[in-house]
Amino acid sequence: MYNYGDIKLQNKQDAFSAMYMYVSGSILDLCGRRTGEGICREAMRRAGRESGCAQREKFLAANIKTNLQTLFYCARDYVPDPRFRGVEIFNEEERQIYEVHTCPMADFWNKYHCGKLGSFFCEEYHYARLLAFTNNVGQFCSSNTLTCPRDNFCHLSAFYREANLTEEEAKKSFAHCDPGYQPPEPPADVSFGDGIGHLTISVYYYLLEVAEETCGTEGISAVAEGLKQWSAQAISALQLQADHTLLPMDAEFVNKNFALSTDSSSDSLWTGRTGHKARELMQSLVLDSIIQAER
Repeated sequence: MYNYGDIKLQNKQDAFSAMYMYVSGSILDLCGRRTGEGICREAMRRAGRESGCAQREKFLAANIKTNLQTLFYCARDYVPDPRFRGVEIFNEEERQIYEVHTCPMADFWNKYHCGKLGSFFCEEYHYARLLAFTNNVGQFCSSNTLTCPRDNFCHLSAFYREANLTEEEAKKSFAHCDPGYQPPEPPADVSFGDGIGHLTISVYYYLLEVAEETCGTEGISAVAEGLKQWSAQAISALQLQADHTLLPMDAEFVNKNFALSTDSSSDSLWTGRTGHKARELMQSLVLDSIIQAER
């Protein structure tokens, strides 16, 4: 049984899943499935690389060792929502192997028969993130995935071997390679809201960037059509969520249950996202519509 606080997190998580589904689905529909899949996969690689590089730089600046234990468990830039359930098989600096038995993203995408779209995110984002974090030395494998109709769990394996590093690289990554090392107090995980907000903006931004690079105005139009579809779904979902909790769908409710702030101009998560008029497009096609629907 989840408490009301958990439900708000779930609503934010589902908003991200819906954004990805509608925007990537529109890209495939309007740019062609082969070209569209290439756009989505490259966008997920860019988003994953951005996350992995940022995490690595944050750890190096804080004198935290850059191994798989810290990547998966220390100062995380994204905190899973309460519906994620899994089993940890190996939790080591050089090896992380685990199974995911319930995943709200896979559940959402499968519900709408979009598991294939979801697989682009799962296959590309996490692999690119690991490669960026390990300077292209790490390895990542997903041998089972919940987005595949044949599987009922995800089996994920990540490796980062000391043997593949120089002495200096190993010293930065593993405490036993740095005699006298005293681990500092690690920074806290980001809040759930900031984590899911950043993920939503990052994935959307790179979908738009790669769509424009690949297909020009046709690619921008495909993303715009996906945003319009997401806007309609988001308003319907927020209204239903508000009704179920006997609350008005007002600005406070939206802030607590939607993945993005409706005032993008003052949202620090958009800092640096100045290209492609991405923020303006999101504001005009999604966020302004939600504001108008508030009551």
